[in-house]
Amino acid sequence: MREAKSPSGCTVKFVSNQLKTKQLGRTLMFVNECTSTNDIGRELANKGAPHGFLIVSETQSAGRGRHCRKWISPRGGIWMTTILRPPQVTPTLEVLPLIGALSITRSIQNVLGINAKVRWPNDVVVDGSKVAGIIAESQQEGNSVEFALLGIGVNANFPSSIFRDENIPATTLMEIQGAAIDGSKLVCEILLELEELLAFVVSDRVHLLDLLRRNDCSAGRRVKVVMEKETVEGVFVDYESVEVIRVATKEKLIAVNVASAVFVEYSKPY
Repeated sequence: MREAKSPSGCTVKFVSNQLKTKQLGRTLMFVNECTSTNDIGRELANKGAPHGFLIVSETQSAGRGRHCRKWISPRGGIWMTTILRPPQVTPTLEVLPLIGALSITRSIQNVLGINAKVRWPNDVVVDGSKVAGIIAESQQEGNSVEFALLGIGVNANFPSSIFRDENIPATTLMEIQGAAIDGSKLVCEILLELEELLAFVVSDRVHLLDLLRRNDCSAGRRVKVVMEKETVEGVFVDYESVEVIRVATKEKLIAVNVASAVFVEYSKPY
């Protein structure tokens, strides 16, 4: 696998020179194409790749979102996976996709000045259009977590017309900015935010919950949450905790754990 030459200038050299993290991204690999960066991450993790190892691919031929939903991954996007290992990842498994979404949201705000928001449970949107998503997978031996894979997809430097056949409104950072964005700078900021937020899961969940509320756009929206044994439809009220939201149905207020959500749909217009 050769180092990729990214349209956004995102290469090993550029990322390495800008990193401010302690662990995340300190070992990394770029490839031109793969089925999914999570597939490479799983293979490398099983061979002993360390906590924080980063895989970035120019394109993915079989990118996927939550519950194996198709994820379009053309050239110019940011498609990457970070390997996370115990003890750092153990307390975060349930909320990993949400933490990933928050890290991207804050990074887009910080680097580009774009008013991105978290859409529970794992999306990043700008004015209601999806600009990034997260998939988290893990491998366990008995009750012990061996590693987790946090897959991140950001619609960066390509036209949004590629999504014309998709049902979910989506946009790209290039179209919002009116020019190509610096992919390396955004990757480094996402990794730095992610490292800090993962630490907050353990050390300061009150602050983490406050960050979620301030960067969320789900509250007040009508939502349908499909779970294995029931479906809840109502208005997204608030985050009860980092793991749990409250949804107001016609009859009552229902607590929904992020780990139980199989499918989430927000009513239009968003």
